[in-house]
Amino acid sequence: MATYVMSDIHGCKDEFDQMLQLIEFNEYDNLYIVGDICDRGKKSISLLQEIMGHENMHVIMGNHDVWLARYCQQLIDAKKDDSSVDMTDDFLCWLHYNGGYRTADQFMDLSYPECYDIKMYLEQKPRHQFLTVGLRKFLLVHAGVDYTSTDPHEVENMPEEILVWAHIGIDDNPYPGLTMIVGHTPTFLYGNQYDGKIIHGTDDCMIHIDCGCVFGRSLGCLRLDDMKEFYVKSSYPYLERGNR
Repeated sequence: MATYVMSDIHGCKDEFDQMLQLIEFNEYDNLYIVGDICDRGKKSISLLQEIMGHENMHVIMGNHDVWLARYCQQLIDAKKDDSSVDMTDDFLCWLHYNGGYRTADQFMDLSYPECYDIKMYLEQKPRHQFLTVGLRKFLLVHAGVDYTSTDPHEVENMPEEILVWAHIGIDDNPYPGLTMIVGHTPTFLYGNQYDGKIIHGTDDCMIHIDCGCVFGRSLGCLRLDDMKEFYVKSSYPYLERGNR
């Protein structure tokens, strides 16, 4: 029985399935996915449905998952009447600039029961997760926290916008004795030396696990029991820094 964590799969289902084989994931293990299952990649909805089918795969919402959850009902309504769609700036930002079109198209190809299953599933998912593995305590959150905070319990009341949208430094963990694990910002953006790799901050106080799979780097996975890292090479084109 082992505990794994990964993030920012972004529809890269083939790489995800390869990772499950690599780590020999089974029904006795637990996998925590720290946000951004969907958008940009080729197979967002089938990936999400695969994850939904496993009780031992646990989702912490990222900004892309929040977008899909926010617009599930609007997409369902559009299946009946596409003139009902309210093309707000936020909706267009998701579709046009953040890879939402492919996800939305795949979602609308589903049956109504499948659409509602996804809607209800995402509505129930948390924005953070406290976790203890062995003697070590972790906070899993997609993007970050309010760094004026001194008490980790304050995370419960932090705005969703911070938890799924914050951009942080390598060591931006305000909570001593608690290891924070985040995704959201691909590790290659912190420097070429981190390209396609998991970043461990000073004294492992902060761990960044978005290894940029959909940008042509790799899908990373961390086993929390012994901190062993696993990688699957991306099948997507390599995007240079600044072109994401």
